[in-house]
Amino acid sequence: MLIRQPIRNNRTIGEKKPRVFDALIDTEDGEIYLELKSAKQKEVVRLCDVLTQIEQAKRQAGKK
Repeated sequence: MLIRQPIRNNRTIGEKKPRVFDALIDTEDGEIYLELKSAKQKEVVRLCDVLTQIEQAKRQAGKK
């Protein structure tokens, strides 16, 4: 079963915080996915894939 959790930008000034994307949490295996919606389509990516790419970028930036 997937649980959908809207992720909002809490740093936005104003009472209504805009939704940035949804986190989809698989209750069976604990995997977390991020679902981003554009006007035409949805894109779903695993959180661990996003974090891996961020870490790679940080290491690359540290080499410069």
